[in-house]
Amino acid sequence: MNRALSFLLILLATASLLKASAQAPQPDENDRQKWFSEVRNFKHDFLAKELDLTKEQQRDFYAAYDEMEDRINRLNAETRDLEQRTISDEQATDVQLDAAARAMYQLKSEEGKIELEYYDRFRSILQPRQMLRLKNAERKFTQQLMIHHRRLKNADNGRKRQ
Repeated sequence: MNRALSFLLILLATASLLKASAQAPQPDENDRQKWFSEVRNFKHDFLAKELDLTKEQQRDFYAAYDEMEDRINRLNAETRDLEQRTISDEQATDVQLDAAARAMYQLKSEEGKIELEYYDRFRSILQPRQMLRLKNAERKFTQQLMIHHRRLKNADNGRKRQ
């Protein structure tokens, strides 16, 4: 029951963050960073519960996990930036367009390479069952965010119609 209550609190806090960010006209970089930091903290709490992490495991795991996520986020941002620059460049050559398209298609592969780099670090921190459950826990966290985002969006649309 305590686990369910904690999970509900995390989801409600995430939902309120998503709602606040949806209502803000154009958040500045500080607001955006604060929001990402709060989501990261919620994710830490979620993963700690899903994987039954000890305090020591949390300390060691999150240091490596956050480093990995930062690298993946930078890679995604760079790839999106390349895509947007190339698409908006009316003078882009076929070679440039092809290179940008190739980068988009290689993105998942590059993310996988980064994750594999961290696999042995995670294995030295997590138990085998925790390692196996990690990917599922990440998917569950993302699904929960999506569900609550949809609910907030639907609730906001209902209020706008009234």
